[in-house]
Amino acid sequence: MKLYEYEAADIFAEAGIPVPDRVVVRTADEAIAAAVHLAGPVVVKAQVLAGGRGLAGGVKTAAAPDEARAAAEAILGAPIRGLRVEQVLVSRKMDIAGEFYLGITVDGYAGKPVVVASSAGGVNIEEVAAKTPEKIASFTVDPERGLFAFEARALLKRAGFPSARIGVAADILVRLYRVFVRYEAIIAEINPLAISPDGTFMALDAKLDVDDSAVFRLAKILPKRGVSPDNPLEAKAREIGVSYVDLDGDIGIISSGAGLGMA
Repeated sequence: MKLYEYEAADIFAEAGIPVPDRVVVRTADEAIAAAVHLAGPVVVKAQVLAGGRGLAGGVKTAAAPDEARAAAEAILGAPIRGLRVEQVLVSRKMDIAGEFYLGITVDGYAGKPVVVASSAGGVNIEEVAAKTPEKIASFTVDPERGLFAFEARALLKRAGFPSARIGVAADILVRLYRVFVRYEAIIAEINPLAISPDGTFMALDAKLDVDDSAVFRLAKILPKRGVSPDNPLEAKAREIGVSYVDLDGDIGIISSGAGLGMA
């Protein structure tokens, strides 16, 4: 189950991870009101369950409320990877001195969570791994004991985080790991984790994907909505009871299960 950015940000904030002040809106008029409420430059971001929103025109900055309205008008109703934008997140814009990456996923070979950190945030982590692998550090966590603060600090030091702020960043990483465990996630990610000129960290994007097999156990704490796949064809596949794998181009796979689909 993929969560919208604003849903993941709410969960992160509840866990003590710093996120910008924000308002979710569904109309351009609401975007004006949100910008007035936030009282300063804002970022207007499409809320769809798809990546690459910025490249698709789904992220715009606005220095004033009327600009926020124009940004919302341009984004609302527009298609992002085949998904119609029905709502946007208006969040306070931050002065950025640097961008970092924090992420946790599952190492399928080890059968354990792996924590990944990078001093090159704000871009696709796969691109960083391909071009500048020295800027990435990872650590496999023993799920029986969890992630300790000293392990987080050592990881961030290897990843090239600023020494004076490693303690603060490590606290954020430990909190992110707790979210990952509590929500039985397959991905928990902050990209970018931005730092301001005065040294304040802020999670400017929030990603949380919950294991579909765990959704029934987490019904009381997950957002109150149905499971929303990131592709309309996946929704149709659920309706008719088959597995569908979306690929680039005009080719897809329909199968009766994951094993047959892999074959």
